[in-house]
Amino acid sequence: MAEQNVSAPVPQPAETATQPEVAAASAAQVGETPTHEDIEADDHDVLEGDSAFGDDESERDSRTSLTSGITKYREENGRRYHAYRDGKYLIPNDEVEQDRLDLHHHVFNLALGGKLINAPIGQTSRVLDAGTGTGIWAIDFADQYPEAHIIGCDLSPIQPGWVPSNLEFEVDDIEDTWRHKPFTFIHMRSLAGSIRDWQQLLASIFNNLEPGGWLECVEFEVLLRIQNEDSIEFPPYIKKWQEGLHEAGEKFGRSFEVAVHLKDWLQAAGFVGVTEDIIKVPNSPWPRDRRRKEMGLYQQQNMFDASSSYGQAHFTRILGWTSQEFDIMSAQVRKELRDLRYHSYSNLYVVYGQKPGGGKEEVEVEIEKGPAAETEPGEGKGKAAAV
Repeated sequence: MAEQNVSAPVPQPAETATQPEVAAASAAQVGETPTHEDIEADDHDVLEGDSAFGDDESERDSRTSLTSGITKYREENGRRYHAYRDGKYLIPNDEVEQDRLDLHHHVFNLALGGKLINAPIGQTSRVLDAGTGTGIWAIDFADQYPEAHIIGCDLSPIQPGWVPSNLEFEVDDIEDTWRHKPFTFIHMRSLAGSIRDWQQLLASIFNNLEPGGWLECVEFEVLLRIQNEDSIEFPPYIKKWQEGLHEAGEKFGRSFEVAVHLKDWLQAAGFVGVTEDIIKVPNSPWPRDRRRKEMGLYQQQNMFDASSSYGQAHFTRILGWTSQEFDIMSAQVRKELRDLRYHSYSNLYVVYGQKPGGGKEEVEVEIEKGPAAETEPGEGKGKAAAV
């Protein structure tokens, strides 16, 4: 990965929230089924005068001028996609998707109780945010760790030009050969469906961390569950959407079934002290608890937008659907997400581990390539669509 600057005045920090309940599994509990307490549902079907959204609109600073080969984006079915390594990543990079990514950052912020990471990294000096998206996490991290040097890399140059002085962005592919000096901390988030060989990527990460360095992976299960399975059937269009995403991801060679395997994969890659935190995130504002209701309201809006971003290219390019067929299904998915009779939630996995050692000598490892680990996703107490 080659370094390329995009630099500068600091945006306002993300809002914070109190810590939700976390189901933590120790490194010794590999494959253990996560359990969750049920969230108490609100009996009202609608929120009367209740909105967790503010009126502030995020400003987007001017983008740094890059080569036309990187910024000559693909336009397809009303959405815009990256140009660098065209076709490798099937999620749009347009303004609609950028707004969704920034909103989703707030969902992560609420789910983690205002924290940017769970890993106990202590002091850190060189940090990589792999798949940085709009760069919002990297910007917040640079503010909190002013002594560290942070690099955010992505296939799309959609990050702002004005960022903290200790942060730079580059356009690069994390599945290529790594050419940076070793890092002390590497962060990855929401990369399910975009990586062809997770074992090889984790080997590259392990070999490009300093001994004692940390990796943290943050991924949602790309499926929705329902808590009140005894009283209502699983929403049919959401089920159809999820099954289609899974099928397309497998055919494309970039699976969405990632979150439940991360713990095993990190351990196989050589990381120690691997910890898996599982957080139950409502997909709509059905909980009675005010904090969870707020989280569900933000996540619902994220899911409204994700119902289009996650699938338009997958269904049309890979599964052979027309754009109109996908739009009809997407509209029905949003309709089901609005229905508060469905006590829907998703499991958020935060998995982190440490490279052994503490000396200066880098430890090289070879990870045997092969199929994904065969551990089954934790069923919790909800019903999940087959994906």
